[in-house]
Amino acid sequence: MTEEQNMDVSVDWTQGSTTVRWSGPSGNVEKGYRLPPQAVLAWRQDGETLVLVVEALDPAPFSPSNNAVVYWADGSERLRLHPPRDLLRNPDDVHGFYDAIPQQGRPLLIMVTRTAGDFQGRINLESGEIVDTNTWR
Repeated sequence: MTEEQNMDVSVDWTQGSTTVRWSGPSGNVEKGYRLPPQAVLAWRQDGETLVLVVEALDPAPFSPSNNAVVYWADGSERLRLHPPRDLLRNPDDVHGFYDAIPQQGRPLLIMVTRTAGDFQGRINLESGEIVDTNTWR
């Protein structure tokens, strides 16, 4: 279960569950998914509480790679994330988001590729882009 301290939102999710819930001053939110999400994190940035859900990866070739979404605390979608297209020579080799880890108060996203290993990066909330990308491990 993910439970963040010093936050106005309390996240209730267990690895393997297809339902993500959170509650706070904006009320109770419940999101259901066909497959269990990979990761769920809440954090505060620029005075706002945000919730990140990394949805399950679709292993089919050429499937969409935008499997991570940032929600406002009230449950409305702020932005759907897309991995950078310039990580590899062939942009279709970037499979999508695999995980998110809290680091320095913000999520560090892990992106997986079909052929070249994994990358890490951070969310730029203004543009919706993934920035500060590096090889993961």
